[in-house]
Amino acid sequence: MSDQVSITCGRRDERNRRRVVAKFGEQSHVDRFDVDQQFSRSNWRDAVISKLGLEDDAHEFLDGEVQRVAAAQDESGGDIWQPTIVSLEEIQPLETDWLWEHYLPAGAISVLEGDPGLGKTQALLDMAARLSRGDSMPPHSAPNDTYSRRGSLILNAEDDPARTLRPRLEAAGADISRITLFREMAGFDGEETRPVSLPGDLPYIKSMIEANDIGLVIIDPWVAYLDSSLSMNSDADVRRCLGQVATTAEETGAAFVLLRHLNKKSGLNAMYRGGGSIGITGAARAVFIVGQDPTDADGRILAPVKCNLAPEPPSLRFHIESVETTSRVCWGDACEVSAAEILQTDRPGGGGKFAQAEDIISDALAHGPRGSNEVMQECEEAGISESTYHRARKSLGVKSKKIDFGGQWMLSLPTTMNGESF
Repeated sequence: MSDQVSITCGRRDERNRRRVVAKFGEQSHVDRFDVDQQFSRSNWRDAVISKLGLEDDAHEFLDGEVQRVAAAQDESGGDIWQPTIVSLEEIQPLETDWLWEHYLPAGAISVLEGDPGLGKTQALLDMAARLSRGDSMPPHSAPNDTYSRRGSLILNAEDDPARTLRPRLEAAGADISRITLFREMAGFDGEETRPVSLPGDLPYIKSMIEANDIGLVIIDPWVAYLDSSLSMNSDADVRRCLGQVATTAEETGAAFVLLRHLNKKSGLNAMYRGGGSIGITGAARAVFIVGQDPTDADGRILAPVKCNLAPEPPSLRFHIESVETTSRVCWGDACEVSAAEILQTDRPGGGGKFAQAEDIISDALAHGPRGSNEVMQECEEAGISESTYHRARKSLGVKSKKIDFGGQWMLSLPTTMNGESF
C-alpha cells in the first residue's frame, strides 16, 4: 500500500523548510517542514499515516522517499513550479459551511471590530462556550448536544487567563477542557519564550486545530500577533499574512475570527473604520462591528459590515450581566440597527486634533513598537498636522530607537506591555 503513495517536495525556504505533498488515491496531505531534521520527518510521517489511512509499517518507506525526492530536487536545480490551468467547467460548486449560520463561515476569516470595553471578546467567548457544549448560536436556542461538541483555540494578548478568561468561559457554561490557550512559543531549553507570530507560527496553529478538533480560532487582538517585520497599515504586508491565514482556515475548516479596534477617523463609511489596512477587510469573508445600542446606554449591538458568502444577516442585541465576580453575555432579539447607526453613537474624541493625535499614537503603540513613518501616516490620514503629531508624541513621552544602521526609527510608549523599558 505504501508504495502507492506519491511524494513531491518544493525548494527550501529561508528557514530550510520545504512544501511536501503526499498523495494516496484521492487523499492528500500538505505540510511544510525541514526534511533534514529527524524529529520533523517523524511528526510528518505520523500525520501522513493518520490522514491517508496507511499501515504503521509505512514509516520507513515515507522517511526514505521524502529524503530521496528532496535530494533529487536539489540535484536537478529545476523549477518544480509549473502553471496549473483548470477549466471552470471542471470545478464543482460547493456550499458554504457555517460555524454560525450566515454569521461566521467555517474555513474562512471573519473580523469583529469595535471600541475597547464594549464586549467583543466576551461575545466570542460565549460562542466558544456554546461550541464546546454542542449548543446553538444566538439568537436561536436548542438543547445541549444538539450539535457536535468542538474545541476553540484562543490567542489573547490582553486578558488574564486566570482572572478573566477562565471565569468568563465558566460563567458562559463552557466545557473548558475543549478550550485551548496559545500565547507564546518556548525555546528548546524551556527557559526562553517569545510571542506567537503570524504568519510564521501558522503550522503550529494548524497542528493544534487538527489535534484538538478546533472549530473556532480567536485572535485577540490580531495586531498583537502580526510579525514585527510587517506593518498592519501596509496592504501588501497584510495580504501576505492573511493570505496564509486564509489558507490555513480553508485547509482545516476552522473559523478564524480576528479582533481589532476602530480607528479614530470618525465620519467614514463603516467599511473603513477598522484599524489598519483595508486589506484586512478585503481578506475577511465576514466583518461585524460591536457598538453601543443607540436606544439603550447599557445595551450592545452586533451589526454586519460585510458578508460575502450569504445575504446580510440581521443585527443582534446583547448585554453583559454580572455573575458573582465575573460576567457573561445575554443575547437579545434581532434588530434593524445598522453599523452606520452604531458609528453615529461613537464616543467623541474631544479635545480637538491634539487629543485625537494622542489617541491615535497610543492605540498604534499599545501592543509594542511600530515604525515612525507608519504612525505618522495614521495621523496624517486623520487630518492631523505634522507639528500636532510631534507635540502629541512629546506629551505621551514616546521613545524612539533606530533598529539598525540605515533602518527605520521605531517608536514605543514609555513602557512596553511587560513593563520593561524599550
